[in-house]
Amino acid sequence: MKKIYISADIEGIWGNSNPANTAKNGYLYSEYCTNMMNEVNLVIDLLFQNGVEEVVVNDSHGNMDNLLPSKLDPRAAFVSANGAYKEFGMMEGLDDSFDGALFIGYHSRCNSPGVMAHTIWGTMVRKIVVDGKELGESGINRLLANEFGVPVILASGDSEYGKQVEEELGCVFVETKKTLNNQCALCCSFNELKNRYTYGIQEALKVDEKPAVSSSHTMEITFHHSRNADFVSRMDNVEKMDDCTVRIEKETYKDLYALMRFVIKVCNAYAENKKTILVLASRMVSFVYYYF
Repeated sequence: MKKIYISADIEGIWGNSNPANTAKNGYLYSEYCTNMMNEVNLVIDLLFQNGVEEVVVNDSHGNMDNLLPSKLDPRAAFVSANGAYKEFGMMEGLDDSFDGALFIGYHSRCNSPGVMAHTIWGTMVRKIVVDGKELGESGINRLLANEFGVPVILASGDSEYGKQVEEELGCVFVETKKTLNNQCALCCSFNELKNRYTYGIQEALKVDEKPAVSSSHTMEITFHHSRNADFVSRMDNVEKMDDCTVRIEKETYKDLYALMRFVIKVCNAYAENKKTILVLASRMVSFVYYYF
């Protein structure tokens, strides 16, 4: 394998377990980003050591600007963007020129065991079902990689996530930490993490297969709140199934994935706009009370 794609999240990264620090206002956010940076660079270095000639990295967490270009291994190319403008989000920059894909620092799907388990947008999305099967981010992203003919050859994260890797991906898994509960993990030494990645990457690069591609996919997105389903069901190609669930369908998975991203982003924009209005209204009330 000569060209490898890396999609890197933050929750499954070694050393990270508190969701409060995965956002930019978290007091240990910079430490969490440093852990992410170190792990991604470790993976990049091992890939080049094992004969890979080209690596592209896509930051897949939050606003997708956690990896600092100046700190990234200079041999790797990377996707730079405001996450909201990535049509394919966690898989931006992927195409059929890649020989394999790695999911680094990923996590379990919503409503399942695992450190910081959630699906796409934890405060908004309860579950996502594709072609009748509930999937986490791994399974959702794998189908897009498959459409480009790119196999997912390795994934890493906590021990509970490893069980879902077996179910959704069937690829090499590197355990970064042992799950104790949703916000607690037992991390191995960083030297042991290096050993695990060293072996895992060597095994992953032996994969020699092209995934099958299927056509016409359906997806059901279940939100935590009915208002979100109400809001996005006003859009074309979005059908409301029950109080909290909408259904979308496209001929290609690429188009379905892009539509999923847009539907969820529209909901978030609505939520943020509503939040902003409430904050401004609250400030106006305070202003009137104070000055009048």
